[in-house]
Amino acid sequence: MRMIKSAFLSGLLVIAACGGSAKHEPEQPTGPAATPMTNDQLVAQGGELYGKYCAKCHGDAGQGTDKGPAVVGADALPKDPRPGAKRDVPFSTAYDVGAWAMKHMPADKPGSLSNDEYLAIIAFDLKANGVDLGAETLTLDKLQTIVLHP
Repeated sequence: MRMIKSAFLSGLLVIAACGGSAKHEPEQPTGPAATPMTNDQLVAQGGELYGKYCAKCHGDAGQGTDKGPAVVGADALPKDPRPGAKRDVPFSTAYDVGAWAMKHMPADKPGSLSNDEYLAIIAFDLKANGVDLGAETLTLDKLQTIVLHP
């Protein structure tokens, strides 16, 4: 597993900061396999989805608002929830964030996005925080290798 500095991964909080407390394992997508997207395509789609579903709580640039914490920057996405936070589970990997977010985000309609949409938002957030996604396409399983906090 590669170690990633938490400051670069803070953007993942965009999908995890506004609701719920139980850890959730994402369900594997069902139905016909979609054509795999490149990471650049995932990031582009994630940017559109972020604007549609996340910016209203987390700010246009991920800076945070009175409705949701910052998702970009060194102080975002701590391992342990902040006092008074809606989440009460630790985030050790990007997968932990994704699993929780798939059940609890967006706050006004939790669990309403597809697995692919959540993955695209995570890709966008990682990229917004300077994380090199590499050449291999990001998948739910690959999120397990992105360590936020050892």
